[in-house]
This record gives sequence, C-alpha cells and structure tokens, in this order.
Amino acid sequence: MGVTVTKTGGGRAEIAWDPQTDDPQGRLAKIVENDHLAYVLEAIGGVGFEERAATEEQALKAARCTSEISRLLDRLTATQTVELHDRYKLGWKKIADAVRGTADAQSSIRRKYASGLRHLGRTDS
Repeated sequence: MGVTVTKTGGGRAEIAWDPQTDDPQGRLAKIVENDHLAYVLEAIGGVGFEERAATEEQALKAARCTSEISRLLDRLTATQTVELHDRYKLGWKKIADAVRGTADAQSSIRRKYASGLRHLGRTDS
C-alpha cells in the first residue's frame, strides 16, 4: 500500500502518498484540497452540524462533501467486488463476508457486482 498514515500522537496523523503512483486520477489531492476529508472525518467522529457549522451554508457544504465521498466509496466498493469475483475467483459467500460482514448478504453482493460492471462499462458475467 503506497498511501501511508503516520500516527504522530495526540489526535494527529500525517498522510502521505505519491501523486504519480498512488493518486493518478487526483482524487486524494482533490479530497484534501477541497476540505472534503476534514468534513468526512468530523462526520465519522460524530461531530454534528451544530458543533461544526456556524451557518446553513457550512452545514450544506458538510453534507455535500460527506455525500460525495460516500458515493465515491460506494462506486469503488462495487468495482472492488468485480475484482474480487473476476480476478481472484472468489465466491459470493466469501465476498459477502468480507464486504458486508456476513456470508448471508450474497444477494446484495451480486447487486454490488452488477453495479461495479456498469461503472466499469461492462455488461458481461
């Protein structure tokens, strides 16, 4: 894994990546530069709008940033599901257990796989 997260203590960390090999599409740089990462980390940390947003505009921006990252991660999970099934030849049960935390989620994984195929511009399998 090329991206490194170094814990520096006291609630601090340093994130480093190589723009050429780890972020060729510039997604990481954009997420950091546009404050998306900060908004997402605040949301994950449980900080609500009332604590972090002084204005309605800031609250809307926070919601938009979190939503955009959520959609990106959903697309990436879908394409990773295709990779797990097609490249590594893993079965639905094993993928469901890894992705959803339960082997019983095979039907949702099949839907995720179909979504991944669409994102990749494929209609096979």
